[in-house]
Amino acid sequence: MSILKGLTLTKVLTADAAGPEFRKMYDYSHYALAGLVPVAALGGEGNTLISLTDLALGVALPIHAHIGLNGILSDYVPPRYLGASRWGVLASSAIVFVGLQKLNLSGPGITKTVKSLWHSPEKKLQQ
Repeated sequence: MSILKGLTLTKVLTADAAGPEFRKMYDYSHYALAGLVPVAALGGEGNTLISLTDLALGVALPIHAHIGLNGILSDYVPPRYLGASRWGVLASSAIVFVGLQKLNLSGPGITKTVKSLWHSPEKKLQQ
C-alpha cells in the first residue's frame, strides 16, 4: 500500500508534520469515521457487518486521534517538552488501539459497548 511507503518512527512521532502520506491517512480516517459511525449506530446486533465495522473503527479511531493530537501538541506544547509529549501520545495511541481490538475480538465490540451506555441495566429478580 503506497500510503505506508517510507513509514518511519520519526514520521509516526511527528505525524502532524510528516508529509502528505500522513495528511492522506488523516483524511481517509475522516471519511472512514463518517461512514462507519452511522453504520454502527443504525446497524443491528451480532451480524458480520457490525463486527467488521467495529474492527474498522478500532483502527480508524486511534489513527485519527494520534494525528490530531500531534497537531495539538505542535500548536500548544513548548518545544522543549514536545519530544516527551509526542512519545506519550504514541504510547496512548498504541494502548487505545490494543484496547479497542481486545474489546472487538474478545468482548462485545465497540458498537455494543457504546450502545449499552444508553440502556438501563437489567435488574435481576430475587427469588
